[in-house]
Amino acid sequence: MILSLARQEEPDTSTYNDPEVYLRIKKHHHAGLVLRSTDQRRVQGLLESYAQRFAEEFTAVEPPREKPTA
Repeated sequence: MILSLARQEEPDTSTYNDPEVYLRIKKHHHAGLVLRSTDQRRVQGLLESYAQRFAEEFTAVEPPREKPTA
């Protein structure tokens, strides 16, 4: 599985169309995929490739919330 906070409200993961893509995670401001295969090396290779692409296409970073002062 690969999951990332996304800059887009509804990120488009349709270009991730390898047959190992089993499930697309649909969540507001998140991009995610579940992969499955009997070939663990294939899944690992896809996850490495997808991680790079997710970082470029989707990943958003939210700063930590400020703690209230007493």
